[in-house]
Amino acid sequence: MRCVSISAVLIFTLAGSAFAATYIVNPDGTGDYPTIQHAVQAANDGDTIALTDGTFTGHGNRNVSYLGKAITIESLSGNPATCIMDCEGSAADPARAFEFSAGEPEGAALVGVTIAGGWMTDSPAGGAILCVGPCSPSITNCRFVACRDCAILCTNGSRPHISECFFYQNEGLYGGGIGSEEGHPTITDCEFLENTAYMGGGVHGHAGTIEVTDCTFLGNTATSWGGGLGLLYSCVGTITGCWFEGNAADDAAGALNIHFAEGVIHGCTFVANTAPDGGAFASGKVAFADLTHCTFWGNISSSGAALFCGEYQTTLENTVIAFNGPGSAIANAGDVILTCCDIYGNAGGDWVYGLEEQLGIDGNIAEDPLFCDPEDGDFTLHDASPCAPFTPPNPECDLIGAWPIGCDGTPVERLTWGAITGLFRQ
Repeated sequence: MRCVSISAVLIFTLAGSAFAATYIVNPDGTGDYPTIQHAVQAANDGDTIALTDGTFTGHGNRNVSYLGKAITIESLSGNPATCIMDCEGSAADPARAFEFSAGEPEGAALVGVTIAGGWMTDSPAGGAILCVGPCSPSITNCRFVACRDCAILCTNGSRPHISECFFYQNEGLYGGGIGSEEGHPTITDCEFLENTAYMGGGVHGHAGTIEVTDCTFLGNTATSWGGGLGLLYSCVGTITGCWFEGNAADDAAGALNIHFAEGVIHGCTFVANTAPDGGAFASGKVAFADLTHCTFWGNISSSGAALFCGEYQTTLENTVIAFNGPGSAIANAGDVILTCCDIYGNAGGDWVYGLEEQLGIDGNIAEDPLFCDPEDGDFTLHDASPCAPFTPPNPECDLIGAWPIGCDGTPVERLTWGAITGLFRQ
């Protein structure tokens, strides 16, 4: 009987896999079903809805619900540039592309499409996609273009996995590209370009948790805090291996802001970000920040510092802060603890504002880090760099900064702040 029972289970499982269906939907209404929503209604768990190239518009091809099903909607070509969902949303006619709000499991997936023209005017936001927990969809290799209010919104414990996606010129109040309100998104290998919000131009997290790994933030803006990314009110964020360049905020934190929140930032690079204070980074009230193996270069603060560290604790370990300005390296309003850090060449001062006593102890130095080619974005180290692992004058410290040794031979020319600012003049 035991053998018969196991065989029956295997036959049932194989049969279920064999009968998973693929439905074709065309933009002109032909195919197996006339619209995406019609196909979703007919699909069962494990099925795939394949969208052919072209532009999908109109009723049934926007405001699509997955209906709690573990199905995949994907472009047949695998190319998001040629498979487009145009929501044609407006203030008078709000619309988004998809909604995950019926407990969709991890088997629910969206792959390889472009979503454009989403527009939501009322709560909840999510001009392209809304995720309401409990749900755990995966969103992969998609493009989000010119959507309002916030391209993807994650709320109420939703846990979407967002990877290899591109966010361009989206707008929002809290998060232009991705916003999370008590959600738990994981965001990997994504690019955020020229998105805008009141807080968190690229990504914003409010309560909950957020993991951002190997992402690029370029030219995003905030009219308040956090041009690239913002963590607010009880959010716990882990930011790893990210590149922040050319982001800006009108108030503070051109690249990354933490306020009433916690952030662990590891292996990130901050280049030419701009804000009146905290040109690259700022932590506000009741904020805990831990930065390790990061590199700050060329960030601009007109009236403050490249990093503004607020009233609570900020720790910096194995981090380089070099050639930023015109502000100082760090403005310190709280408890800042530095270990194995190199602060050098900042226009408004290096080890200043109460940090003087930490220079020369715990592996902290003030030496030119000798980047290989920073003008062209290469922040690897010359083999003669004092930031190389376990080298004088800090033989007790491992690698300082985000990048390893990358060149040898004649050391690079030592830069001045004036030469660096010239690189960014139009």
